[in-house]
Amino acid sequence: MTKRYLRYAGTGLACTAALAAVISLPVISNAASSHVVPADVQAFIDFEQTPTLPESAGAKFAALHLETTATQRDEIALSGMPQLRYSKIVKADATGAQRKCMAQAVYYEARSETLAGQKAVTEVVINRISSKHYPDTVCGVIYQGSERSTGCQFSFTCDGSLNKKTAPKAWRRAQRIADYALSGVHHPMTEGATHYHTLQINPVWSGSLMPTRRIGSHQFYRMKTRREISRDRVLAP
Repeated sequence: MTKRYLRYAGTGLACTAALAAVISLPVISNAASSHVVPADVQAFIDFEQTPTLPESAGAKFAALHLETTATQRDEIALSGMPQLRYSKIVKADATGAQRKCMAQAVYYEARSETLAGQKAVTEVVINRISSKHYPDTVCGVIYQGSERSTGCQFSFTCDGSLNKKTAPKAWRRAQRIADYALSGVHHPMTEGATHYHTLQINPVWSGSLMPTRRIGSHQFYRMKTRREISRDRVLAP
């Protein structure tokens, strides 16, 4: 009996010691957790324990796709965009139109030219915009006189060329050159030219202008100054 009692007593003491050790474990764990838990894991734990915090972008994205259709998602995305003033919309539309007009000039007037020749054509348009003798927009310059079969300044605007389908690669190149010309980084290369013609022809108006440069298959001209005009009058027979 004594031995059995002592055995039970020893077992009880061992269980008591083990229970005390188990009870102390959470305290040790909590004390050490601040040192071993990575910051990103701790942030996640804090997030889970604070439901009032905003949902993560990933959770929102998943919920959006599970609960809405593609059309609804587009509407939600558009609803978050700022409302543009009508003047801004008109300006953007006008900018797109000017780009298209300049690209058309490059494509129809100088599609087979080198890069220098194509840039020179855009420079003529820009020089005309800067002149008081011509409209002050790209489209205004290019389409000036196009309402008359014999008055167009750029032949493609009234000879039916616009009815032909553009070649995709050449059109993309024309658009890139138009963007370059309208960016303001173009360096002058025609010496102020406002006119040009192909080398195969000799238009009657060429004699009233001052030749500047020959680039590719085009001869470029600028308007004469008052002094040059007076000199020509004196030298005329």
